[in-house]
Amino acid sequence: MKRAKVLAVVLGSLAMLGLALSPVPALADPVLDFDVPSAQPSTAHIDYAVAGGELVGKGIVVDFVTGLDTPINDVSVLPFGLPCIGCTLAFNTGANIGGWNWAGGGSITITGTADGASGILMTGTFDSANVTAFGSTFKIAGAAFTDTKDSSLTQYFGLGGGPYAGNFGLTFFARGLPEGHSFFSSRVTSGDLTNTAVPEPASLLLLGAGLAGIGLSQWKRRKAGQA
Repeated sequence: MKRAKVLAVVLGSLAMLGLALSPVPALADPVLDFDVPSAQPSTAHIDYAVAGGELVGKGIVVDFVTGLDTPINDVSVLPFGLPCIGCTLAFNTGANIGGWNWAGGGSITITGTADGASGILMTGTFDSANVTAFGSTFKIAGAAFTDTKDSSLTQYFGLGGGPYAGNFGLTFFARGLPEGHSFFSSRVTSGDLTNTAVPEPASLLLLGAGLAGIGLSQWKRRKAGQA
């Protein structure tokens, strides 16, 4: 009985310490939004060249990076975002798992220049990807991925080094084909790539331990009241 009470007090104290040391949470998670404009060059493509192979994107232009609820330089300060000069998105997914669906793996990168950041601005790997057809030609490629970013870019928006969890939705045209068949895009139109920082495992562990302590303490109190 005494050891259980001591354990509850220790774990409860850890919870309070974790809450005291943690920053006050914002109303919304900070998000970086990489804009893919509708005016894309003819070299921009999203292709599925071989049935059973990878989905590949190349030469897709990114024109602005916007901070949404970021600590500094968010949309209230930069309503049109930070210009991304010569920035392009390229990717290849993991293995095809049936139809127009792909597993994790592959790679995704954005290269170019944004303020003090230059070169590879973002690099990561896919968690999943898929393509959905609307009508005979219009398609949307969607994906989830994990990435890291150039430190100059994240510091510009007052963010940490990551890792980051992201997703994209990219629209394009390709001739109507049954799902699962290969295709070559005739035109990439527009879309967005957004992501936010993944919580640190240590912070999650501390919070979990603290919540466990609170739950154990409350259970012991209820049990003592019933005795």
